[in-house]
Amino acid sequence: MKQRLTNPLFIAAVVGLTYQILEKYGVAPDFGTWQIGVDIVSYALIGTGVYSTFKKAEETTK
Repeated sequence: MKQRLTNPLFIAAVVGLTYQILEKYGVAPDFGTWQIGVDIVSYALIGTGVYSTFKKAEETTK
């Protein structure tokens, strides 16, 4: 599931569907604001995935 959340195509599909649903009910923000929010969430998800690949540094001082 974690790998799916960092897939750009999956993120785009979820975002598109969500925006269409919000627009249907008349509560969607203007597209520019929506895109900024999507970018922030996408970068956070992708960044978390990249950060999790780094190994924890071991303490060298004793």
